[in-house]
Amino acid sequence: MLVHDTPIEEHEGILVKREDLCCPLPGPSFSKMRGVVAHIAGRPESVIGVLDTYHSKAGWAVSYACQQLGKQAVNFWPRYKADKPGGLCREQQEIASSMGAKMVSLRAGRSAILYHEASKLLRQTEGPGSYMMPNALKLDESVSENALEAALTTVEAATLVVSISSGTVASGVIKGLIQLDRYQNLEIVLHMGYTRSQEAVQAYISHHVGCRIRNLYYVDEGYSYSDEARGVDAPFPCNPFYDLKAWKWLRTAKSSLKHPILFWNIGA
Repeated sequence: MLVHDTPIEEHEGILVKREDLCCPLPGPSFSKMRGVVAHIAGRPESVIGVLDTYHSKAGWAVSYACQQLGKQAVNFWPRYKADKPGGLCREQQEIASSMGAKMVSLRAGRSAILYHEASKLLRQTEGPGSYMMPNALKLDESVSENALEAALTTVEAATLVVSISSGTVASGVIKGLIQLDRYQNLEIVLHMGYTRSQEAVQAYISHHVGCRIRNLYYVDEGYSYSDEARGVDAPFPCNPFYDLKAWKWLRTAKSSLKHPILFWNIGA
């Protein structure tokens, strides 16, 4: 179901950790898959709800995990004006449906409001044997599973670059490096997929790793939540809302960074 110790490849003088390969097809190229599978496997409920997003492959991930674990996924997905009437038009929803997920469309809106609405609908329709995945898949299991993967990564790097949204993946990678005592001389660069509080991200990471990381640098290029990376391709799967932005920046900034550089590709 999952792949551990994913390969490291060199592209344009940059070492790339191919975490997009952690889940084989038909699963998504999604670095949180280990945490999603571990979280759902540990739940007693047989029906698992998830709020899908326009940007990530959360619904696809949960649908795949439920299919593998013999559970029923319920995918709540926001419908936008550009969506085709009467059907699913985005790849991740089409695939989730093909994997047996129950698809429930919601009028697009703010994430927190949609999550509350989806949670309420799940309780009403599926009853006490159902469970709603945390919004944005902020899972402790994703932190611990990424820490284990970081511990398998033996390459010696001077700079680590990770694309972040909530900071869950970055927290796990940093935690794994701390456990190996391999972060002291490492410069850690977090590229922000969209502008938000750096202090909040720092607090979230510190909570999970158990200390405040000082050799941590943020790159905020002023992206908004809905902005996509444009004018750049990558030789491996990237999400245009997250890690493709980081790859675009890294290609131009690499000369100013300490080498070797390790880019932790999250895939989606």
